[in-house]
Amino acid sequence: MPIKLGNVTAAPGQIKYGEAPWVEHPVGGHDTLPVIIAQGDPRGPVFWVTAGIHGPEHAGIQVIHQLVTKALVKQLHGTVIALPALNPAGLRTTQRQAYYHDGDPNRLWPNGKPTPEKPDPDEDPPSALEQAYGRLFAAIREHGGCLADLHNAWTGSVSFVFRDRVFYRNDGDAAARKRERAAAEKVDQQMAAMIAAYGHASVQEMPAKKYLARKLERSTTAAAGNLLRLPALTMELGTGHMPDPAIVRASAAGLRNILRWAEMLPGEMEPITGIAVPNAGFPCRRLGTPRTTAPCVVHHLLQPGDLVHKGQPVAEVRDIWGRPTAEKVLTSAYDGWIIARSHGIIYYPGAEVYGMAVRDPLPPVQPYPKDYFK
Repeated sequence: MPIKLGNVTAAPGQIKYGEAPWVEHPVGGHDTLPVIIAQGDPRGPVFWVTAGIHGPEHAGIQVIHQLVTKALVKQLHGTVIALPALNPAGLRTTQRQAYYHDGDPNRLWPNGKPTPEKPDPDEDPPSALEQAYGRLFAAIREHGGCLADLHNAWTGSVSFVFRDRVFYRNDGDAAARKRERAAAEKVDQQMAAMIAAYGHASVQEMPAKKYLARKLERSTTAAAGNLLRLPALTMELGTGHMPDPAIVRASAAGLRNILRWAEMLPGEMEPITGIAVPNAGFPCRRLGTPRTTAPCVVHHLLQPGDLVHKGQPVAEVRDIWGRPTAEKVLTSAYDGWIIARSHGIIYYPGAEVYGMAVRDPLPPVQPYPKDYFK
């Protein structure tokens, strides 16, 4: 059966463009989801590439435009489904969220919890946007494959990959628990292989308790990885509003390398050039650190991509007249590397000075908390 999404039907050797229904407006009209389906040999697997779920994050759109070309289709074994605007309203208004949903759109994907038989009258039902993601999730489930979701992190940040925590249910009999864990470990290994193929720096997501508290398991990639067991990665492509051309090129090259890993493209892996690819030599997770202890003006001493060791000076702190404050210098409490400097130089107490990748001793695959599905 041909691959179809909205009014777009895949055709071997062609790139097809169109739209899928998204959100209807109460004043008439509706948002639609832009759809691009590029198909070579239809017997190959499916690769989903999504972007634009946060309105100010634009680099992923350019990456999709560079990736999906006639030259790609000529060599492609399989199908690329590219969705450059997962949040049309946010992109239109350059806002992180859609104006018809009060919350982060990248926390609306299914989480696997059972739907109550009777709606709770004190709880809001799923918004129109959440329902739209649910329909798209069903299409991803139907066609399978692997997935890359393109984002932007901070102004001036390096290009890197967020690797989601992978969870498994540990509440069945011994055989079920074994199958669950094996499936989780398999998809985690596939994600590790995807990261290696992509060739950019990588960062593990925050520890499981905080990860779940912030509903990160309801992000695009976490839902695909945890519920569908599809290898899925979040690519953070540096600055958002004004994409860095070097990062855009390096991301498009990395995605082609993922297609080679998936045996969807022939040829050798492309070298990733023009960007910093920091590697501390050990697994890292993200953390905002160090933090200021008093109002101050910060003079950053390091650049994104720099390696850091514990105890190293990373910033000078002064008052508005330029005099050193009592603390004088902030040092790192961790080994790792700099993802980005926090925006600006004027800080209140408790503000993070850098986004860092710090040593992560935690396993990437873990059981769900015992009460998660209750």
